[in-house]
Amino acid sequence: MGFVNAHFVAYTTDLGATAVQGAGALATVGIAGLAGGLGFGYLADRFGRRPLLSIAYGMRGLGYGVLLMAGSLPMAILGVVIIGSSWTSVISLTGTVASDEFGLRRLGTIYGTMFMVMPFGASSAVWLAGKIYDTDGKYDLAMWLSLGMGVVATAAIAMPSTGIAKRLWPQTPQAE
Repeated sequence: MGFVNAHFVAYTTDLGATAVQGAGALATVGIAGLAGGLGFGYLADRFGRRPLLSIAYGMRGLGYGVLLMAGSLPMAILGVVIIGSSWTSVISLTGTVASDEFGLRRLGTIYGTMFMVMPFGASSAVWLAGKIYDTDGKYDLAMWLSLGMGVVATAAIAMPSTGIAKRLWPQTPQAE
């Protein structure tokens, strides 16, 4: 997500858009995030949290794939809308999947640790994308890496639970 926040406007100017057009396109992330957060939450209540979190990460990978193929601003907007639709949903779904896996007793520590570490990944991705652009003159490798991380996250979340939390903390009450 760091790439979208920091480099999307510059990416769209490379496609021939003005900075104002790129910024307007970036605003679609917020709108898509609202719809995605509500939609994913509703669907997670009906079909399960873990599958929906996996789909959300898969959508991020798909969005980066669309950005890689974008040759114009409308295609870039489509890519960022796909990414944006999973943006806020991942926050709540991550918490619910963590509570399902580890229970509520240690959720604050686990969730807090996850969200303490995530900014390091996001900021290093922003830096790396900038270095890649400075070296190659384009963002393709950075987007391939983002797409790859989306695929890895999708697969990791889609894997069945190993029940490791129950073995490590047998008395931990599980979420209902």
